[in-house]
Amino acid sequence: MNNLFELYALGMSMKLPRAQPKIMGVPVSIETAKSLSRAGRDMMMRRYVPQAIQEERLAICQACPSWKDYRCTECGCQLRVKTSLTSSECPLKKWGRVLNLGDAGINATEHKESTK
Repeated sequence: MNNLFELYALGMSMKLPRAQPKIMGVPVSIETAKSLSRAGRDMMMRRYVPQAIQEERLAICQACPSWKDYRCTECGCQLRVKTSLTSSECPLKKWGRVLNLGDAGINATEHKESTK
C-alpha cells in the first residue's frame, strides 16, 4: 500500500491538503482583503515609515526563505511597497506595524515647563 491507487482500490480514501487559491500570486482570503485595504489607505494618506525602518524590514525579508525577486511568496505582496507602509506587517510575524509615529517625540509643553 505505497501508492494512492492501492489505497483507492481497497476503498480507503485519503484527503489531500487543499491549496489556497491565489490571483496573480496573492492569496485570496479575508485577511488579504483587509491588508490591501489598509495598504491603500496608507498610500492615500501618505503614511510611510522612516527610511531606516523600511531598510530594516527589507533586510529581514531578504533573509527569509519566502523572498523571491522583491515579492513575498506567503502573501504575494511587492516588498518594496509593503515595507514602506505604516500599517503593513509580515504574514510570518517577523516584523509588525508602526503606528502613531507622531507621538514618538518629546512633548514641547512639558519640556518648556521643566526648563523654567
